[in-house]
Amino acid sequence: MLGFPMVLGLLLRPTAAALCLALAALGLFLARPPLRRLRTGQREGAQVRALLLCAGLALAFGAGALVLAGPRFLAPLAAVAPLIVLALRADAQRAVRSLAVELAAQGAFAGLAAAMLTAGGATLAEAGRAWVLVTLVGGANLAHVRRLLGHAHGLADAELRRRARPVHALHLLLLGASAGLLAPRGPAGLVWTAWTGLLYLRALQPWRPLAARTLGWREGALSAVGLVVLWRALAG
Repeated sequence: MLGFPMVLGLLLRPTAAALCLALAALGLFLARPPLRRLRTGQREGAQVRALLLCAGLALAFGAGALVLAGPRFLAPLAAVAPLIVLALRADAQRAVRSLAVELAAQGAFAGLAAAMLTAGGATLAEAGRAWVLVTLVGGANLAHVRRLLGHAHGLADAELRRRARPVHALHLLLLGASAGLLAPRGPAGLVWTAWTGLLYLRALQPWRPLAARTLGWREGALSAVGLVVLWRALAG
């Protein structure tokens, strides 16, 4: 969820400011476990040092991005701030990872790609287009995997039908957004739109038992291919 928007932002705008933002986000992401342990009373010295180190690196790299690029990248971050707060609160409370919470986290992570693009000189329209597509492709994949896990865990048919609805909705939204935002831009946009159609066809396949490791490698490989295809579409 963090790697896809981070790498995409660096591919599209490989600037020092974008790299600083990526490292700042990584520092904040790594600060979550020690912060959560401190909140639950585990106040070992190692946890405090880890939190201070991660938070310090995040602040240092964030300040570096501000010096290099100015405050323009703060606009996308402010736009996704409610999603960031929701995701962090759910993580701190160890809330059940519902699809709504995971979608909020995906939208927050996608905001990193938008901020990295604006830090590298992209327009807010370009950043917004990237945010929409990264959020939707991540959300569609999350819904698909949640449905597969529901089958693997033997959930009731009613719950499986409930999990199938967002799979269709998010894949169709992704396909429509791709057709509207990228397909008219040229061959690379058409390839990406066709790729989203293939992702939807994959999600429509009947479930069959699959080892968790195999599922992880397969979905990871599809994400890597999708990252390259989306990069070429947005860059073109």
